[in-house]
Amino acid sequence: MELHLPDGTVTDLNNLDELTAALPALETVPEGGVIELKKSPKHSLRAERDDAYWIVSARRRGWWFRQTLTTGDWIDPAARKKRPFWVVRGCLSDAKVKTTFFEYFEGRKFSQLIKGD
Repeated sequence: MELHLPDGTVTDLNNLDELTAALPALETVPEGGVIELKKSPKHSLRAERDDAYWIVSARRRGWWFRQTLTTGDWIDPAARKKRPFWVVRGCLSDAKVKTTFFEYFEGRKFSQLIKGD
């Protein structure tokens, strides 16, 4: 896989340790900065800094379009009613974004909800 950083650096990754070493301290990424982890030109995980939070979207194998990940806060677990899921600002913290990068790299199911699920 390739890790594309906001400064234009591209790093080839072969294992999780390399990803851990190459992934910058997320809190230092400036607003509007984009980090992308690419399996191929069609399959990638993209994180864009939005103020203090992140907007993360993924195109995984079998998906025809990019899916946005959310905090899951748009679901009211008590009444199980859907609330509007569009959030004007980003909603994922640095820790959740880092976890999502590791899950994508390992091919695991995302622990974050996908918008619309």
